[in-house]
Amino acid sequence: MGKGNQTCVTEIELLGFSDFQSLQVIPFVLVFTFYVMALLGNTLIVIVTITDSALQTPMYFFLRNLSFLEICYTSVTLPKMLVNLLSETQTISFAGCGTQMCFFVLFGITECCLLSVMAYDYMAICHPLQYTLSMNRMVCAWMATGSWTIGILVGFGHTVSIFTLPFCGSNRINHFFCDVFPVLRLASTDTHKNEAAVTTTTVLFILAPFLLILLSYGLIISTILRMPSAEGRHKAFSTCSSHLIVVSLFYGTGTFIYMQPSSAQSQGSNRFLSLVYTVLTPTFNPVIYSLRNKEIKCALRNTIGRKMFPQISHMADTNWRNQTSIKEFILLGFGDLPELQNLLFLLFLVIYIVTIAGNILIIVLVVADQHLHTPMYFFLGNLSCLETCYSSTILPRMLASFLTGDKTISSQCMADMDWGNQTAITEFLLLGFGDLPDLKILLFLLFLVIYMATMVGNILIIVLVVADQHLHTPMYFFLGNLSCLETCYSSTILPRMLASLLTGDRTISVSGCITQLYFFCALASTECYLLAVMSYDRYLAICKPLHYSSLMNTRVCLQLAAGSWVNGCLAITIFTLFMSQFIFCGPNKIDHFYCDSIPLIKLSCGDTRVIILLDFIIACIFTLPPFLLTLTSYVYIITTILRIPSTTGRQKAFSTCSSHLIVVTIFYGTLMIVYLLPKLDTLRILKKVLSLCYTVLTPLVNPLIYSLRNREVKEALHKAVSKCDFHKEPRESYIITKLQIFKGVYAPSGILKSVEAPRHF
Repeated sequence: MGKGNQTCVTEIELLGFSDFQSLQVIPFVLVFTFYVMALLGNTLIVIVTITDSALQTPMYFFLRNLSFLEICYTSVTLPKMLVNLLSETQTISFAGCGTQMCFFVLFGITECCLLSVMAYDYMAICHPLQYTLSMNRMVCAWMATGSWTIGILVGFGHTVSIFTLPFCGSNRINHFFCDVFPVLRLASTDTHKNEAAVTTTTVLFILAPFLLILLSYGLIISTILRMPSAEGRHKAFSTCSSHLIVVSLFYGTGTFIYMQPSSAQSQGSNRFLSLVYTVLTPTFNPVIYSLRNKEIKCALRNTIGRKMFPQISHMADTNWRNQTSIKEFILLGFGDLPELQNLLFLLFLVIYIVTIAGNILIIVLVVADQHLHTPMYFFLGNLSCLETCYSSTILPRMLASFLTGDKTISSQCMADMDWGNQTAITEFLLLGFGDLPDLKILLFLLFLVIYMATMVGNILIIVLVVADQHLHTPMYFFLGNLSCLETCYSSTILPRMLASLLTGDRTISVSGCITQLYFFCALASTECYLLAVMSYDRYLAICKPLHYSSLMNTRVCLQLAAGSWVNGCLAITIFTLFMSQFIFCGPNKIDHFYCDSIPLIKLSCGDTRVIILLDFIIACIFTLPPFLLTLTSYVYIITTILRIPSTTGRQKAFSTCSSHLIVVTIFYGTLMIVYLLPKLDTLRILKKVLSLCYTVLTPLVNPLIYSLRNREVKEALHKAVSKCDFHKEPRESYIITKLQIFKGVYAPSGILKSVEAPRHF
């Protein structure tokens, strides 16, 4: 700037995440993840719409422009935000701030125009016969060019009018990036004209496109409602539902921030709402368009299959009519010893379990024990890891052969085999809540809120346990492990359920179903062990308080936590390896909202008596002992509490374990009811509802129970919140306060009255 501008500010400080200085790693990881997802998703949309001939239509032309715009839009603000999160100084140069604002406004206004153009394009529903004439290539190019031109003019116009103002005062912006209103507040002159110009531009280039979108959708919905068939209405609405979701996300937050008066704006709320349209919307756009658009999904499959696996695509098109290919081999093995099959099975099962448990134990010890951090034990840990994989290559298939009598092994994918007159299915249909089609949107919103609350609550518990020194105790160490587990546990089921409710696609591949079963059962088994460990920890704290610190030291805590995770994963690994050997060639409908073991076993073609027995044995070995240990611990705890003479002492002792007892009751209570109820069709819906308690509600209520009923967690949360003061005092007020303390009373006239300082100073 020249002298005429009287610009004193050379750089601007973006306070952004300054309220979370001790927790800046977490925002960095989250923002970086969303940025990478936004770049990959939108780049993929651009590539697919360019390369696939089926997507050379006006609708996908505008979608390509929108995805390209989202790439630029996120790259304007997020890279600088990530750099500020990593560095100690959170500044941006004056020229850099102007450039960032210019392109932010440019891409924001262009997106508003593009969304309105895309809404007009959906007029294909209202006038299908004239669509090809009215939306030809020339018209599409002019509409896209007009959107970008309006964005460029508004972006440069606003930036020039704002950055020619004098900036000689404060240089702090309580935001993540250089937005229009926060920058205007820094100007050292009257900005009413500039604010009026911003409001006028908002009305012309944001509100006008929004009204055009509303008008378009009003006509579209009225046309859809006049269609006679329900299938036609569903098909017509599916073509524009993705765009409607994107418009709601973008305009909902944008309108709330820019259309309210500047006097009513809360910097704290605006700052976080702006993350929705700057971070979340560009990330979710490709997800929404790909999940709800059959043509995009087909194009993605074709592109990935053609680019990544050209040999397979070529082989799939080859005609092998005159050749007979071997589809399976027969492993003779111990087939000449039929009378010893059961004995051999038990022998090799014991050998496999001992091998896995022993080698995993060595790995855990080498990692956890500081005395074993030497080259010798480093190589021993590598050897044990190798032995675990080595034995898992051969023994599970051998054990499955002993159990089922099936000695064959495929030479190609199971999905491509022809088992006589039976056709092996490649996907399952999860019926879930399919009998409630009218409540799909309500259920989607309900489970979305539950999932978000679960993730936020459990991640908050983890952050508090890690960040607060007062929570570095065995009890909260195990609570942090439990919250980490609940985060993974809910993510195994709910995202797939939400996608099903959103898209209507209830299918899941065989491999995907078995993978979901593995992680669900592994995490559920781990939770059983963690709850048992937490009850044992409370038993030692209440029944043996004098020996607690020596019995429950850091090493023991690490071993108990690691043992819980290893046992949980080991329990289901054996079952899943057997389950993966079964062939599914009958019905493919699972009357559940996730892949559970019993409904999946029922769909197998072979004899399932042995696998059901194995499932029962594994459940007894890896689930019943933790439950009995938990029960025994609480018997001793309650007995000890009842022997305490004072009421206050009993109440205080019981309060340390009441939260855990509530969690144990909810988890085991619903789990036992579901799996012990008779298998009757009349109880089918009841079981499905009760399954929601231990799969959906338990991870949600855990952080609530531990935070509401635990004084130390509430105090840690209160400290964390108190550090996040969005309305900081000015520096002058801070200096005056200090002078008041050390010098005496601050006189109204500005004269400091000297007062003798207290002796303790």
